[in-house]
Amino acid sequence: MKFLSSLFVWLELVGTGLWVGGMVILGAVVAPTVFNTVKPVEMAGDAMSLVFHRFNGAWVFVCIALVCVGFVGKWATTRAQGTRMKIEAALITVLVLSGLYIGAILGPRMQTLRQITLTDRSNGAAVAEFDRKHKRSVQLFSVNILLGLGVLWLNAGVPGGRDRS
Repeated sequence: MKFLSSLFVWLELVGTGLWVGGMVILGAVVAPTVFNTVKPVEMAGDAMSLVFHRFNGAWVFVCIALVCVGFVGKWATTRAQGTRMKIEAALITVLVLSGLYIGAILGPRMQTLRQITLTDRSNGAAVAEFDRKHKRSVQLFSVNILLGLGVLWLNAGVPGGRDRS
């Protein structure tokens, strides 16, 4: 049973690490590089739109599956199911729901708005809505990074980070 529990912890950590790492790389490395080197800005937008579509597609869903399977398996095989596990469950729930919202709802809507603004630059309502959605996606991306780091910290063996019961 100890091996199975360790396997589930490993699955959860790999999924969370890949997810958080992917978000950090996209936000801190890829986006600034693309927007600072690719000109015109519309081409950079096309490139980043494709990158985010791919990331929010298969990558995030694989990470969500790993995190959820890992956590549920760990929950089922671990004796210590105290406060730390409840906090971790809450963090993972918000992480997954916001990730699904970004990937399944916000991302496609932003892509539609982006296409509208590219074909009709005078459409101020579409531009304003795109800007609001983009700001919300950046905020949710930041929240997801913090939530993911919280999940990793809870599993890192940091003093106070593991249930001792």
